Amino acid sequence: MKKISLLILLIAFTFGVQAQNPPKHQVERAAVFADYISEKMDLNDDDKAFVMQVMLDRVVGASKRVKGKNLSTEDKRAIYKDEYAKAQEKLAQKYDKKTSREMMALSNEARKQADKNK
Repeated sequence: MKKISLLILLIAFTFGVQAQNPPKHQVERAAVFADYISEKMDLNDDDKAFVMQVMLDRVVGASKRVKGKNLSTEDKRAIYKDEYAKAQEKLAQKYDKKTSREMMALSNEARKQADKNK
C-alpha cells in the first residue's frame, strides 16, 4: 500500500513539474527578444541569461493573464503594458533606468520584426 501511494505521489509530482514549463513557442519568442537585445548591446552570457529570464517572465505572464479570458483589445493592451513595465522594473534592478529602457525598446523592435516576418 505504501508503494502504491508513493508511486501515485511521484507521478503527480512529475506532472506538476512538467506543467510549470512554458510552452516552446513562448520560450522561442522570449529568446528572439533576448538574442536581439544581446546582439545590439553586446551582452555577456550571464547578462543574456538574465535578460532571457526577464523576457520569458514577460511573455508567460502576459499569456497567463490574457489567454482564454475573452478580453477586449483595450484590456489586452493594458495587460501587455503592465507586463512591459514589470519587465523594465526587473531590468532596472540590475541595470540603470536608461539601460533598462533601452533594452525594452530593443525588445519592442525585435517583437515588431518577428511579427512582420510571420
